[in-house]
Amino acid sequence: MDSVNPSLSSKEFLDELAQLVADLKKDIEAHQSGLDPTPEAIAARRKRVLHDRDFEFFAYTYFPHHVRGKPSLFQAHFCNRFPQLLDQTGGATEWWVAPRGEAKSSLLTKIGPTWCAIQGLMQRPEVRAEMGWRGLPPPFIDYIILLGAETRLPTKLLEVVKTELTVNAALALDFPDACGRGPMWKVGEFITRTGMKVEPFGAEQAIRGTFHGASRPKLLLGDDLITDSEAKSPTERTNRWEWLTKAIDYLGPPDGTVKYVGVGTVLDKDDPISRAKKTIGHVVHHFRAIATLPTNMDLWAECQELMLNADRAAQEVASEQGKALPDSELPSYRFYLDNQAAMDAGAVISWPGVRTLYWLMRQRAKASKAFSTEMQGEPRSDEDKVFGHITFWVRRELDWVMYGGCDPSMGRNEKSDPSAIVIGGWDRQRKLLHVVEAEIKRRVPSKLEADLIAAQREFRTLGIGFENNNAYEHSRQTFIQAGMDAGVPLPLIGVTAIVGPEVRIDSLEPYVADKFAPRILISPSLTLLLAELDTWPEAQSGHHYDGLSALHILWMLASTRGSTTFDFQAATSKGSWGGTNGAGKAGAW
Repeated sequence: MDSVNPSLSSKEFLDELAQLVADLKKDIEAHQSGLDPTPEAIAARRKRVLHDRDFEFFAYTYFPHHVRGKPSLFQAHFCNRFPQLLDQTGGATEWWVAPRGEAKSSLLTKIGPTWCAIQGLMQRPEVRAEMGWRGLPPPFIDYIILLGAETRLPTKLLEVVKTELTVNAALALDFPDACGRGPMWKVGEFITRTGMKVEPFGAEQAIRGTFHGASRPKLLLGDDLITDSEAKSPTERTNRWEWLTKAIDYLGPPDGTVKYVGVGTVLDKDDPISRAKKTIGHVVHHFRAIATLPTNMDLWAECQELMLNADRAAQEVASEQGKALPDSELPSYRFYLDNQAAMDAGAVISWPGVRTLYWLMRQRAKASKAFSTEMQGEPRSDEDKVFGHITFWVRRELDWVMYGGCDPSMGRNEKSDPSAIVIGGWDRQRKLLHVVEAEIKRRVPSKLEADLIAAQREFRTLGIGFENNNAYEHSRQTFIQAGMDAGVPLPLIGVTAIVGPEVRIDSLEPYVADKFAPRILISPSLTLLLAELDTWPEAQSGHHYDGLSALHILWMLASTRGSTTFDFQAATSKGSWGGTNGAGKAGAW
């Protein structure tokens, strides 16, 4: 590899690097923490870093300008796993997917190489003696390659590491024997005082052998290896994957002991990280901003309605009065505060000290596609979706015939599946189903019974398909009796599922997703059902697509029974109900 890529020597780029270093110096100075300078305190901190190999302590003690506060789920996992990965013998290929803003790049490509430079001290016998280290010295990462979509980005990261080693006063206080300029210190590569070399490598460069003395690269660090625009091209995705696999296979030692560690955002179902998930030898740790959705998503559906409607109206009123309405006064936020315990139940979020559940759910409601990509690591294009096109109905007609579908999953705890009641209006003339209601929530049997009676009282359906597999047939009979006792007969029609939910739900695709003649139209207010349509068939933490299962029951019932017509023949005046009029004909449907 050339010592300096020609594209890195332009005056414009060098000026950009100088400004980057100047800004970082100001940031480091602003965050100097005032560590205890006594020899005892220094010795204790050195031992925790060099002997105990505590990466989390290292990151949060010496780099408050990069990471601060309580670690997120991703940060805690990375800080625990990264030093273990470096110390283990043999090669490894591991990735981390995490939400935007969780310091992925800082931990891996800024703090990570600095950690390796400091750990180089353990190759010195006097330092091992100081630490009380027994046995062989730990593995020495003496050569690191920073990989990027283009060489300029990892070159900038190199300048950050160099600045940390020369300007970071806290680091220099505890590790003066590792900090400062090394024997080689230039744009595009450097060697630290502990003998570690760092170089950038961009996707525009051909893969070929590179050395540091007799050493081949021991550690490859990859950060966002493909750009947003490149991820849209199947050719670019394939080229980038092939380039990466060549780098892992041929840049390192011939015995396969090179370690690759990568971080990034999933931009496409076929980008390098997505391919890594399906490749032998690659381990991908995937962290989401919302690790587990709240239990009571029906309350969040109400809250989302307020976000989309009432919040906007309140903001417009405040704007007319020349005021800026704070989030704490939004109708949706007041609704959340009134129901916070129930709305927080079951939710697991990655970084509660920084991002609240309300803020995350609001971002999810505001721009679901961007939220899925940036915060959940789950990009989905319309081509990826089974139900890539959905048609909404606008006006409810009086002649619709109402039917229902019920998936009766029941349970008391957060691991139980939600049950779903879906109601639709069938247009007999046009043969269209208009879904008007979808209540998807966790219910105990008594609650499901009450909700079925309430739905029948409101919509007066001709029939509600009810899945009666296993013990649910007994529940169906019990609910029918309860409806009779309440004066609201429940027309629960037993439906036995004989194929898996994947087959049943997939069978809805031509009726929902047809762009020219859809047969199933959805109300835009049914946010939970729409979310299930949007994410099917991806595995979800908060449900098992019970709403879509109920929709399938509704569709089968309405499409088969809703088109039935009846002839009516009036009885003669001489005949009586149940009698004959001489010709032996009775008045009947």
